[in-house]
Amino acid sequence: MKRNRLFITFSLASALLAGATLNSCNKDSGSEAFVSAPNVAVTAFSLKRDISGSSRMDSVFFSIDLQNAVIFNADSLPVGTDVTKLVANISFGTGVERAVVSMEGGKVRQGEFDYKENPTDSIDFTGNVALTLYSQENLERRYRIKVNVHREAGDSLVWSPTASRLPSRLAEPRAQKTVDLAGRTVSLILEKDGTYTLASSENLLDGTWQKQELTLPFTPQLETLCAADDALYMLADDGRLFRSADLTSWIAAGPVWKSMIGSYLGTALGLREDGGKTLFAQYPQRDLTEREAPADFPLSGGSNFVTLSNKWTSSPVAFFAGGVHSDGSLSDATWAFDGTEWIRLGKGGIPAVEGASIIPYYSFRASASGAVKLQYSVWLLVGGTLADRQSNRAVYISYDNGVTWNPGAQSLQLPARIPAMTHCDNVVVSMTRSALISDAWTRAAETSAFTISGDTILWECPYIFLIGGYDADRRLYDTVWRGVLTRLTFTPIF
Repeated sequence: MKRNRLFITFSLASALLAGATLNSCNKDSGSEAFVSAPNVAVTAFSLKRDISGSSRMDSVFFSIDLQNAVIFNADSLPVGTDVTKLVANISFGTGVERAVVSMEGGKVRQGEFDYKENPTDSIDFTGNVALTLYSQENLERRYRIKVNVHREAGDSLVWSPTASRLPSRLAEPRAQKTVDLAGRTVSLILEKDGTYTLASSENLLDGTWQKQELTLPFTPQLETLCAADDALYMLADDGRLFRSADLTSWIAAGPVWKSMIGSYLGTALGLREDGGKTLFAQYPQRDLTEREAPADFPLSGGSNFVTLSNKWTSSPVAFFAGGVHSDGSLSDATWAFDGTEWIRLGKGGIPAVEGASIIPYYSFRASASGAVKLQYSVWLLVGGTLADRQSNRAVYISYDNGVTWNPGAQSLQLPARIPAMTHCDNVVVSMTRSALISDAWTRAAETSAFTISGDTILWECPYIFLIGGYDADRRLYDTVWRGVLTRLTFTPIF
């Protein structure tokens, strides 16, 4: 298991596997593995245009596995695609005397016909379809033909049917804060009796936590806990900044701050007061320009502080969205820090909100031709409290690293069983999934992140965990929800 890493560049939606026996439908197969009956080899397969109301059927890529006599589309068609009356373009050698298409168990058609005599006959692919080629030399070869359709909506964000519980020692915890510390999930929990529990997990996917009671030398502002490389930072109730390198021993760092923003490259960022002014602060002090914060900079209640890194920036950029202004009004802006300066990255697209959660994740968009979908790194914004004090249920998405936000598609919205929450934490954890290569045509997704080991294909699938959160009356939800974009669970195309 390893953590998900986010980059702003997109990857190609599919990759080629060198040496595979899968061949393009638009050219001769050239397979050296199939030499016993070359006169009954299928050399190309495609669908004709404008069948079943779709103008893109002719762009669907089909692979021809001559070794195993299977013809299939690795990239399954969208849920609900009508495949009852499709017309195929099939190419084979001149030595083929008959090409018999047989259909069994179809919804609208069964039986067989000779493709050589009736090449415009439609085929019902809802059942079992086979093509048998007979050569003049009395050779024959039977191929299975699969037109695969997704059984699930590939771009839906699906969630566990029930939630697991927070890793508290006692029932009914009162507050919690969870962060990702160098690949380890760490939760600090205020128990019902006023004691604290420190819980950590190396493998959040299997629900394993190590718990211990934690005695702190100060009264913490629990919501200010943040992880910076290999250390934790948190503010005391009097504003003193504390640091811990081993999770259990906390040492006063020195500064007294007004609020915590988050961590950046091993440092903590916050706000401090000096002479009636609110100044930007950093510990340990590095390159930050310690100037007065603008009047419209939120003083508290911003989302979690997230960091992106890419080849176009000399240093990472970190940002947060929403928050509470000095006059108590809420912000709809996104603010970013580049290592030295704070700038307002964007305004609007999201409602004015306090306590939202930003999730680093992925989405897919159709290529210019529409033939495939490309994978993009995106940010999702969930939860928070709106200006009317109602909870935000909408999920927003940004493809440009927080510069602009838009409401997410319905398939990305939270199901009714997950309540609207404010100050909910999130962690994204990748799990290595595997499948047999022979199963790659059953449910496939466009992604370049896979490896081949013998007959097995392996890829990383990132899961979202929504942890804790509060209702409108500031009561803690004792819940951990797990979600994943369905397409990322599909066997990759190769």
